[in-house]
Amino acid sequence: MPDQYNSHNKATIELRHWFETPIGAVYRHAEAALLSKKLNENFRAEVLQLDFVGWEDEFHQAMRFSHYTILDTQSSGNTEYTRVVAESEDLPIDTHSIDIVIMPHTLEFEKNPHRVLREVNRVLKPEGIILLTGFNPWAFWHLPRFLPRAKNKLPWNGRYISRYRVVDWLELLNFKIEVSQGCCLFPLLIKKKNEQWQKVFEIIGAWLPFLPAAYFVMGVKRVSGGTPLFHRKYLQNRFIAPPFAKPAIRSIHDNRKRTNLY
Repeated sequence: MPDQYNSHNKATIELRHWFETPIGAVYRHAEAALLSKKLNENFRAEVLQLDFVGWEDEFHQAMRFSHYTILDTQSSGNTEYTRVVAESEDLPIDTHSIDIVIMPHTLEFEKNPHRVLREVNRVLKPEGIILLTGFNPWAFWHLPRFLPRAKNKLPWNGRYISRYRVVDWLELLNFKIEVSQGCCLFPLLIKKKNEQWQKVFEIIGAWLPFLPAAYFVMGVKRVSGGTPLFHRKYLQNRFIAPPFAKPAIRSIHDNRKRTNLY
């Protein structure tokens, strides 16, 4: 357990530094744009982010929240938000207390991603939202991770999980998938003068399996059960089912005869 804890700490710190590189910045900007868009559309009070990535300022301005908390396994790195040191597999948070959970590349570096998702499902309120980003394992931009020298370095040493598998896991937990798309199509070829073409290519190739270098998934927690939409009295005259028997009404008739008391 200590080795797992230390390896996760090292991975999150190295990933944070990788996002500051020129290639990492391309991933960061593409994912921050999607997060900002969805956070701007949804007003929620309690927001929880798993793992401190260091570029929260790029999408936090779009948030409308009351409390924003970052949960991480270590406290290194400066941030203005509330920090909680804990593990994602065992969240020290009350059940049904969070409105939005943000997971920026959290599952790639977790030993038990299923358990992390179950914990997220537990702490989310009904109709709560999960916003998740990850690296696309099928993208040809990630071929260096199969090289001997590169596969031991971040981010290539992560356990990449495909977008379709993540969607299946969320659906098994009764999440309704609102958004599932790829992003960051040309992380190695992007240039400022081609930003307009970049946006066109992003729209065209967002759903291609081998082109996007990363992906974005948004799910909404659904809770089974609820109030019925139809009342019994509205179904009595339906021809698709035999009519309900009318309730018996008890009538009491008093036929007393008048008598002359005088």
